[in-house]
Amino acid sequence: MDDKLQEYKNHLKGDFCTDKKTRLLYATDASAYREIPDAVALPKDKDDIRELISIAQKTKTSLIPRTAGTSLAGQVVGPGIVVDVSRYMTNILEINQDERWVRVQPGVILDELNLFLKDYGLFFGPETSTANRCMIGGMVGNNACGAHSILYGTTRHHTISVKGLLSDGSEAEFGPLSHEEFREKLQGNSMESKIYQDIHEILSNPDNQKEIEREYPDNSIYRRNTGYSIDLLLDSEVYSEQSRHPFNFSKLICGSEGTLMFITEIKLNLVSLPPKYSAVTAAHFETKEEAFRANLIALKHNPGTVEMMDDHILKLTKNNRDQQRNREFVKGEPGAILIIEFARDSKEEIENIHHKMVSDFREAGYGYYYPLIHEPEASKVWNLRKAGLGILSNMKGDAKPVSIIEDTAVNVEVLPDYMEDFKKILNRYNLDCVFYAHIGSGELHLRPILNLKDPKDVEMFRTIGREIAHLVKKYNGSLSGEHGDGRLRGEFIPIILGDKNYQLLKAVKRTWDPNEIFNPGKIVDVPPMNESLRFQPGQEIPDISTVFDFSDVGGILRATEK
Repeated sequence: MDDKLQEYKNHLKGDFCTDKKTRLLYATDASAYREIPDAVALPKDKDDIRELISIAQKTKTSLIPRTAGTSLAGQVVGPGIVVDVSRYMTNILEINQDERWVRVQPGVILDELNLFLKDYGLFFGPETSTANRCMIGGMVGNNACGAHSILYGTTRHHTISVKGLLSDGSEAEFGPLSHEEFREKLQGNSMESKIYQDIHEILSNPDNQKEIEREYPDNSIYRRNTGYSIDLLLDSEVYSEQSRHPFNFSKLICGSEGTLMFITEIKLNLVSLPPKYSAVTAAHFETKEEAFRANLIALKHNPGTVEMMDDHILKLTKNNRDQQRNREFVKGEPGAILIIEFARDSKEEIENIHHKMVSDFREAGYGYYYPLIHEPEASKVWNLRKAGLGILSNMKGDAKPVSIIEDTAVNVEVLPDYMEDFKKILNRYNLDCVFYAHIGSGELHLRPILNLKDPKDVEMFRTIGREIAHLVKKYNGSLSGEHGDGRLRGEFIPIILGDKNYQLLKAVKRTWDPNEIFNPGKIVDVPPMNESLRFQPGQEIPDISTVFDFSDVGGILRATEK
């Protein structure tokens, strides 16, 4: 393949790299997976991407769209050509302040976009803990959301339209369509027309409609990313007389992980900047179980977000030099802390809400300490919360909290019962787990502690994934709430959506991408989730003698892994 691709190095205006060093750099993302790509391309524009599609067709390889590589489910790892848009396709193209939208290229960083929008009194609502590096293209690919999804929903809720290239190299733009516009799209023989014809054949079939309505996750769960969102297309005015939503293929593209088209432009809805004053109640609880139920009380007071940190994360911050200052608000040894944020027009309004909520906590017998923390001190609380993911990787030893079931979402009302069943499964396998993040939206990041260098734990990795998929199905939840399916959860999609719906997803993929050019092996036709991991299970780890002392982490190799 390297010889085949060498001849194309000068075909792009951007960069095209086949050297081993660059390929090794792009062999991983933020997940547990590692595969060395055939090449790495950094396109300058859509013409370069069209050329890359042609190269993939000629060499029978694939393209893996990539922005910052913060994906946790292996979305941008695999064989083929990694196409990194983060170097050149980084422009904010147009803003309309009156209509509240912005048009951007996929490599625009979220924090930089919101810095630009601040002068207009606007911002892009969905945010992630990786906001200073994640990019809009990746947010669309994963349908990302973040801590304030109670208020702002997901990226899908704010995506008006997307423009890009289809697998035959033709350009298409997908946005909201009226009944008449949709019917017009059905005419013709172009790839775009075939895409509309195929979805119409699927969604106009009464048997398919019933199967989608029966098997897809509870539609009250707005954080639902399992498979392709054909349920949302069905809930459009084209197929439902009760719906007020226009048909819009961008709802399908959000969460499709670069498997259907290559995005070149994104048009986003914007919202007003939040109220002037904000503060957080850092409610301390003796146990996680208290926090699960107290969350339902907190939500009755209309917070902007409710986030959770458990005792594992809090203990790890004790010895973290950067986080010791941020944890000054922590009192005692709580089993969990809920970070409950309120944004209002005055401090007095926030204080009144805080006192009412604390009174409700005490009446229910939940918690022991409830400090109200205003800005700028509240920033320390959020810095501690955002550091959680990085701190977890610093747990000593080869066993780490791993991404596998960290993205399940259920209706928030059933979350305490779901967690009770979840713990029973962990206890059956004698596993410990870390609990943190978006409890207010029914999505806790749950990370069982496993050693992926141990062949037994590598098997357990897959066993736990399958077991929890069945549990999520029991509660009519979504296996992915914001991190996506990727390599990690794709093989369990039939458990959640049913075999018939899974075949519909495969049909969608075949129509959009018949030659498997765009990011194959993600969402559908996914290999076993415990293959192509970073570590070779059972491999002996050499003890390398060094001048500096790395004994506290088990040697220089383990220090490097961190």
